[in-house]
Amino acid sequence: MADQVLQPNNPFTLFLILILLILSTRPNAEQKLAQLASLLTATQQSVQIFRSGIENFHAHLVNQ
Repeated sequence: MADQVLQPNNPFTLFLILILLILSTRPNAEQKLAQLASLLTATQQSVQIFRSGIENFHAHLVNQ
């Protein structure tokens, strides 16, 4: 899958290159990317907690 995504003529790859070029011209790009990384980490943790709660709820219903 990764080989298919990172092909030189793939529009997704070209889009990523464009985004990186735009970010490199911004003086506070690192700060914005750090904020984005924090947001994604918090979202990932929230989804994991939610999934764990749903699994526990389902296990409780099945055992009764």
